[in-house]
Amino acid sequence: MLFFVGSVGWCWLIFNEFRSTILVTPAQAAYAATGKADAVLGKSDAFGTSTYARMDRAQPASPPDKNLSGRESPASIVAREWSRFESMVIAERARAPRRQAAKPPALKPPVRLASLESAAPQTAPDGAPSNMPSRIGGATSLVDFETAPFPYHGMIPGLNRPFLNVNGQGRLGHANFRGHVLWESETFSDDRVLLHIPPGFDPRRPAVMVVFFHGHGANLARDVRDRQQVPAQITAAGANAVLVAPQFAFDAADSSAGKFWEPNGFKRFLDEAAVKLARLQGDPLSVAAFARMPIVIVAYSGGFGPTLSVLDRGGVRSRIRGVVLLDALYAGIDKFADWIADNRSTFFVSSYTPHTAHHNADLERLLNERSIPYGAELRRHHLQGMVAFLPTGDISHRDFVTHAWAADPIMDILARIEDVDPKVQTAGASASFYTGSISTVRN
Repeated sequence: MLFFVGSVGWCWLIFNEFRSTILVTPAQAAYAATGKADAVLGKSDAFGTSTYARMDRAQPASPPDKNLSGRESPASIVAREWSRFESMVIAERARAPRRQAAKPPALKPPVRLASLESAAPQTAPDGAPSNMPSRIGGATSLVDFETAPFPYHGMIPGLNRPFLNVNGQGRLGHANFRGHVLWESETFSDDRVLLHIPPGFDPRRPAVMVVFFHGHGANLARDVRDRQQVPAQITAAGANAVLVAPQFAFDAADSSAGKFWEPNGFKRFLDEAAVKLARLQGDPLSVAAFARMPIVIVAYSGGFGPTLSVLDRGGVRSRIRGVVLLDALYAGIDKFADWIADNRSTFFVSSYTPHTAHHNADLERLLNERSIPYGAELRRHHLQGMVAFLPTGDISHRDFVTHAWAADPIMDILARIEDVDPKVQTAGASASFYTGSISTVRN
């Protein structure tokens, strides 16, 4: 009996020691491996601070669970190590966007003014040939501007808060109307402007500058130039006109105006545009002609935001000849009514889908209250002093820049401006202009 009891006791002691060695030692090894991996991650931190140190939590008030031998229990070790590993994974996921931002954002190819005379065919960003002919105009290019809407590091007018805020990772971001954070490096750092001068343009003759404000989810090359064919419409109109189209939020749902929020910010932009257009034209002496050229603002969809800022504080009210909204009356109805009332020698056209029909009806009501006449059709000529609301039925909002009240609405507007000299028609230019009847005026 004594021998049997002694044997069982020794076996129990050996088994207990063996179990502790098997379960505790791998956990300690895992702990060491975790600490090593975290130290490596800490070295890769752009701000030189270990994520492991940031993620350390306060020690628990009560001691961890221990087994009978006084060692920490295997369950406690596994729980603790899994918690540390999960924290490391979360930290790695949080750091992933910063690694992407560390690379220069692929927002724009290295296009500079020196390459404007290249005859290489233009291609879409995905490598597919563009629908626009390679030499559709005298010159078409994306040019860097110092006074472009973005980057912008100022305040948001009326809200008394900065446009960009720093998050926990040190990145500058802006929350859009949906509450989504848009990062500066990816969305608000493209300072390019699309310039287009059609063949036969003569700055010494009466001319007009079309300033195009794009909508949400757009970039100048893929959408404004290739899909919406805005430069092609300028050329096809046969008018003595040029195009200036700044990039706003790059491929994102946002209507921020950036530097155009600043008083006279749009004026500074147009002053630089005059210099860049003269250089693109190849005639430095034409700067003065571009600097005094009358302007027609064409805003599509989300471009209403910059349009309101330009009309309110742009500093070039005397140069604005007309405003065309392409399914873009989403807000600022009272401000548009004020501008129309204060600038009766200009023209205002709002074409819309059923989606924005109620906003247009509200603007019509405000004009009625001020006894300002408006119509439902465009005059064939002499748009000055005219206000028109043009419903389009089931036209797709996405296609509105090329199919609104007429095919190629920008071309149609330019063809109706009577005191802008016509140019020699280029090969392939469309002559299918929309010719509506005299406007029906109502009060």
